[in-house]
Amino acid sequence: MTFVLNDQRRSVLEEPGHVLVLGGPGAGKTTLAILKAQAGMPRMKPGQTALFLSFSRAAVQQIITRCKTVLSRDELSRIEVRTYHSFCWELLKGHGRALRGAPIAMISPGQEGMMRTQFAGDWEVERRRLLDEESRASFDAFAHAAARLIEESTHIRDGIADIYPLIILDEFQDTDDDQWRLVQALAEATKSVFLADPEQRIYDFRKGVRADRLDILRRCVKLLEADLEADNFRSPTSDVLRFANAVVTAKAPARSKDVVVTTYKRFQNMFNSTVHFHVGQAFADLARRGVTEPCVAVLATSNDLVADISELLSTSHNFGKNALSPISHDIVWDGEQSSAAALVVAALLEQTSAYSVASRTAALRRAADFWLLKKDWCEQQSALGAKTAGDRAARMTAAIELLRKEKSIRASGPNHLAQYQGACTGDPVSDWRLARQHCTGHDDLRDIPVQAGMVRLSKAGDPIAMALSELWAQTATYTGAVERVAAILDQQRLVGADRPPRGCILMTIHKSKGKEFDAVVIVEGYRGGALLKEAEAPKYENSRRVLRVGITRARHAVRIVRPADATPLFGPE
Repeated sequence: MTFVLNDQRRSVLEEPGHVLVLGGPGAGKTTLAILKAQAGMPRMKPGQTALFLSFSRAAVQQIITRCKTVLSRDELSRIEVRTYHSFCWELLKGHGRALRGAPIAMISPGQEGMMRTQFAGDWEVERRRLLDEESRASFDAFAHAAARLIEESTHIRDGIADIYPLIILDEFQDTDDDQWRLVQALAEATKSVFLADPEQRIYDFRKGVRADRLDILRRCVKLLEADLEADNFRSPTSDVLRFANAVVTAKAPARSKDVVVTTYKRFQNMFNSTVHFHVGQAFADLARRGVTEPCVAVLATSNDLVADISELLSTSHNFGKNALSPISHDIVWDGEQSSAAALVVAALLEQTSAYSVASRTAALRRAADFWLLKKDWCEQQSALGAKTAGDRAARMTAAIELLRKEKSIRASGPNHLAQYQGACTGDPVSDWRLARQHCTGHDDLRDIPVQAGMVRLSKAGDPIAMALSELWAQTATYTGAVERVAAILDQQRLVGADRPPRGCILMTIHKSKGKEFDAVVIVEGYRGGALLKEAEAPKYENSRRVLRVGITRARHAVRIVRPADATPLFGPE
């Protein structure tokens, strides 16, 4: 489907003021915004660029890829694509001293999670206090602080307008109140283009995200509005978008070869073989369509379910008369919990290399950190398990004090962790698996290997395996493993989204936002991970919007694998 400049799209390019562009997945919003930036480049002064802001690194990579297909090499130097957070952080690093006379320090999401779950008062008030009194900014405070700088400083506001004569604001429908303040401040400084998909609002659980954000924009900013809802450039020859829109309305669409919904009985062996078979069939279907170097995304609603899928794809199964071989895959993981769990495993490798009070204390501290992050996640998501996670963190912390006093650890979970003395062989893959497996031996630890399983360490060429091999080669121990593994995980979180998708990739549906794949397999678990959350009955509005996001990541085909007794996607015909 060729991108044609009809009258509506041309009006966007020619509009001298602010513009709001609406449209669904693949409607051409990004391409039109890039063309608008291109149209203004001949009028730019030396040093000026267009600024394109999006929420995720994955979306930034997609935008950069699209820019390369639209713009010349010289034009590429006149557009800057980055996340909202990176833009805000650069502003705070350069000018944050203006807020209270001291440079701004960053609080990472993991640090904030552990601080928040141990804080008894109003965390929103504490977050502001940390910024105002200690010059420490968490990610969620970036937009608030940056908006204050722009609002209060004519110098900064004029400087932004001088550097960026055009700012494009992606995924506007998901902005919270602080981000809206930032966007409004930017719009008062320079010409802005707002891109939005009203049906892709999937962050309602975040405080300050409002369903009427677009109406607020219309009331506060004078702009031209263009609706591209009828356009579809991502999957123009398939029924993917039509099916996704039908999911939102709960009205059954016509049958289509592009979308397959299949079911299984709620038994683990049926789940394993059915999911395995349909992931393989997704690749076979793309081969029949002539897709070269295909990429299939396998999506689920939670990290735990993604880890289960990774485990089953790594094993042989039988589906009817079909013998299914393991499918090589990568995982795009939600960083904080998985990283914290991996550091527990790394600490166990250090513990068995030098069994001492110090190494055992370090492993217990890593386990306590994991459970504090888990507790915070449960509290933020209104999910079950916060009290259990908090109790487990407390037991780990209490065990640390007992060790320091040279007393016995009475709680069985911390004691199980602190007693680990696995016989290391120097093979980092097997040694890592042995340490991870040890954590399955007690309920206080069992979530740790599940989350650590999201971090790939399956062959000698994996970065973590290489780093551990280097340590072993130097000292015949894994002393220093935590520091090495932490550095690699931090780096992977920074650059992981920059790799073009290829092969089989596993991730949560929320993590897939902003990405595109040749085909998508969406998996509903047999003991959790429902696509339509029971708490949202009977309409399941947010669940349906989230599912629409997952479905519309596909260019060609979608497979949805569900329990036979799951809540129907569509009402009676």
